[in-house]
Amino acid sequence: MRLFLKNTFAFLLVLLLVNAFLFLLVRGFYIKDYEEVDLDFDEFILADSHGTPLGDFAEEFEVHNFSAQSDSYLDMERKLKYLLRKGKIERIYISVDDHTLSPTRENQNNLDRSAYYTERDDFESWFDFVKEKYLKYYLVFLNDRYSLVIKNFITEELFDYRRWGGSKGKIAWENLTEEERQRQAQDRFKNYFEQDGASEKMMAALKNIISMSREYDVELIGVRFPLSRSYYGILGEESYHADSLFIKEGLRILDFDNVFLNQDSLFRDMDHLDKEGGEIFVDILLDSLELFMDDK
Repeated sequence: MRLFLKNTFAFLLVLLLVNAFLFLLVRGFYIKDYEEVDLDFDEFILADSHGTPLGDFAEEFEVHNFSAQSDSYLDMERKLKYLLRKGKIERIYISVDDHTLSPTRENQNNLDRSAYYTERDDFESWFDFVKEKYLKYYLVFLNDRYSLVIKNFITEELFDYRRWGGSKGKIAWENLTEEERQRQAQDRFKNYFEQDGASEKMMAALKNIISMSREYDVELIGVRFPLSRSYYGILGEESYHADSLFIKEGLRILDFDNVFLNQDSLFRDMDHLDKEGGEIFVDILLDSLELFMDDK
């Protein structure tokens, strides 16, 4: 019995040490930047990867970019609750692109990371709270997403031959053939619009965001981010209509999805701006609002 307990203790100790090492790895490559937010601002941008190219350029206009790759409305709802608890918020710019209510966002989100911004009242039970905010956060083996992060780290950081004198990275969007741009745009379209009807979970989260904004007197402005010509043409009238909900609720929308249709050089792929595009778009986005307010 004593030997069994000794071996069990040794096994658990090794497991904890391995978990600690892997967690530090995950934290450095996956978690760290996600938990950075500047509460000295009173205006914020909430968006998924379409908002990330804006980087810190918005701070020139006293707006903090709180966007993150793969954020869904479920994550944005958590972030808004956090901002309302911790800071004084006057205005939120939030993505209302055609894909943001897609059912695919139920699986493509950051719920494992946005749990950092939650508190006990955000969950139905203490068990759910502890599981989501602590157990799945710190115990690598309980979080499927972490295994993907570790796998990507190994394949892309340690064994990527391009870092050791191999071929250059992928071809820039503007240098792809039209056929290849169309193919990639079609693949993105299928990912977002493979199912009919908007996600009920995403719709409920967006409605909660609208309700909270009104309750706390926060101005909520919808933003449609720029698209490349290839993707804009394939998308057509297809949409899950997050912007329609804003129109129904009498909320303002700033629509820029076709503003860069003839400037492929500003995109890193079919529907994401690159860094240069993000810097230019920030000026267009926030200058347009200032002009709108001056005209009122």
